[in-house]
Amino acid sequence: MFIECEEQIPEMLRLFRDNCLNLRQIYCSFYENTAQLYQQFGPLVTRIDCDEFPHVFDTTSGQLLAKNMHTFELDIYSSDNKEQLSAFVAHNQSLKYMTQQMKHKKTSLVTTDNGNKRQAQMYAKNSMDRFGDDMYGLMLSYFSIEDRFQCECVSKQFQRTVFRSVVDITLNDRIIKRLRKEKTINLQLLATIAIKCPNIQTIDCRGIDTEFEEHIPEMLNTFRDNCRHLREIYRNLYPMNRQPMAALGPLVTRIGHLFSTETRALTHCHRLSHLGMSYLQHAFDFNQSDQLIVKNVRQLELKFYEESDGHRLATIVAGIQCLQSVKVMCYCVSTHQSLPEMCGQLSRLTQLRRLSLGLLIASPHISVHDSLRTIGVNCKQLKRLSLKLSGVHVWQALIQSVDWLRFYSRLKWLRLEVYAAIDDQLLEPLKHCKSLTHLELYIREMTANVLKDLHLNCPRIQYLFVCEFYNIIDNEYLSHISRLPALQMLVIQCRQDINLSDNDMNAVLSSSPKLKTIEIRVNNEKKFYSK
Repeated sequence: MFIECEEQIPEMLRLFRDNCLNLRQIYCSFYENTAQLYQQFGPLVTRIDCDEFPHVFDTTSGQLLAKNMHTFELDIYSSDNKEQLSAFVAHNQSLKYMTQQMKHKKTSLVTTDNGNKRQAQMYAKNSMDRFGDDMYGLMLSYFSIEDRFQCECVSKQFQRTVFRSVVDITLNDRIIKRLRKEKTINLQLLATIAIKCPNIQTIDCRGIDTEFEEHIPEMLNTFRDNCRHLREIYRNLYPMNRQPMAALGPLVTRIGHLFSTETRALTHCHRLSHLGMSYLQHAFDFNQSDQLIVKNVRQLELKFYEESDGHRLATIVAGIQCLQSVKVMCYCVSTHQSLPEMCGQLSRLTQLRRLSLGLLIASPHISVHDSLRTIGVNCKQLKRLSLKLSGVHVWQALIQSVDWLRFYSRLKWLRLEVYAAIDDQLLEPLKHCKSLTHLELYIREMTANVLKDLHLNCPRIQYLFVCEFYNIIDNEYLSHISRLPALQMLVIQCRQDINLSDNDMNAVLSSSPKLKTIEIRVNNEKKFYSK
């Protein structure tokens, strides 16, 4: 009710009280001149919406008028009302709901520079400063570094918080093009970015190509000089001046690609944990009798493995027992003894948790069964496995199906990429992988029966990725998939639109108990179905 009508409130309430015998509760608002209202109808008033705290106290005696409240709403509270708040709380122990709805101003306590005194600040209702810095910091943490500079102009609070949550930054060719002025980097602008982001701990510049490699040292030096919390640098090692590497080497913990001419630079990277290179020989110093340079590396990524690398792999396995992840992108297997030799060495890595092998089968006499079984038996910590089989003799290599999976019962994540047609029973050994939660299938040709018993063999699968090459996914496929009891995410990648309607996809969503999202990928375009 408007304040202009407050004089009629007592008369109206008196009429209702005298004529409504069952009247039990009155909800009202308290203004400066409504103290008498509570004196007359106090026993019936159970909810109060108060403009200011002094209004619930008698102006002459100072006695609290609102007692035994269940619900109380206050529009304005200031630090001057501390004593009145204590009295109110003492006489309203039955209070169940109290809210402070600021119609005009909001009070906030701010610590002064000396760290001891506190003073009250009042904020308007439409002021964004009435929300805490923590909330803005969390919200702005999802923004890219470019978007943050635009948000900086929104308010003073944004200026204060927009860069506070920037703890890692990724430098790539696109950013360099924006910083580049003719053939040089705008170091002043770069320094401004570094100064605005003083909490940066990690810099990832592995996305910078050889075209701009000359700018990497000066960019990293700028961040190092302005970011006191910088702890890690991820980068590629291009042919460059050794002096910058000697200074920055202790900060380099991940190398995405190592050029053969920069092998000696690894001696400066004492904290290196991730190393990527083209050939295994790049990890050795030719000037010192093929001495192994890298040590204590936890993740090793290799583009090409050669059959002549057996002795080097043996040296790495013996010298880096802490290896937890190994990735071999391409290994051309042409002799029947080379694959067992490599897998035998890998099986000595007792701490191995992730393994990715890309095998090009170049001979009909190659079998992967015994080699992979050796790894499964000895690497008890292995949780993630990715296997790619290609070449004209893939089928001969799988003549014993994938029975080696019985020795990988601890797997949580499995990716199978087989460039050959498979029969319906090939994936039956998946029944030994009961702990599997993530499954990716890149199989050139398979029927729906391959997935027929997947819900029984792998009942814990939460993420399923299926890449199909010949547009053969139909309702029978989806029917088998919908029976997976724990499935939450389904991704289907195909070369052309599949012959399934939106209704078919929504039917799978409704029939699968935990399925939340279906993603269809066609020619770099994505379409989503969600509950």
